[in-house]
Amino acid sequence: MPAHWHCYRWTGERRTLDDESARRPPHMVVRDISAQEWKQIAAASPAFMASEVPPLEVPHWLLRPARMIKATFEAPDRASAWYKRQVSEVSPAFAAHHDKDSCRQAEWFANADGRLRWGGDVVGGWYLRGTGFVSVQVVACSPNRIRPTIPCPMH
Repeated sequence: MPAHWHCYRWTGERRTLDDESARRPPHMVVRDISAQEWKQIAAASPAFMASEVPPLEVPHWLLRPARMIKATFEAPDRASAWYKRQVSEVSPAFAAHHDKDSCRQAEWFANADGRLRWGGDVVGGWYLRGTGFVSVQVVACSPNRIRPTIPCPMH
């Protein structure tokens, strides 16, 4: 199990999200590398490090500065409650009517509970009325199951 989960939320323009250049670190990594190598990769991309737009790979949030973390929880149920609050707060602005459905949202929340209980990440993203997009993500840290060698941004 991870030591804790870091929580992230981003709301912005769809066209900003569509620009993938600031959403990926400068090197594609397909194997485990050391924490020091992760730090070097992150440092080689000031645009990636400065961007608050969700990265393409969820664990890459952990490469970004700690100031981007909205909340941190050691207990999975508290991380899940944060996710539920964030989604519930923004759901009236969802563009798709079916995403506003309370039964559909209850299913998302049950899935989030389950993923967090086994140490996973939770990711949600929705188009908003107009040209907006919101992303709500809860990322396991120390270790992350997908990228266990990425160091915690708070250390």
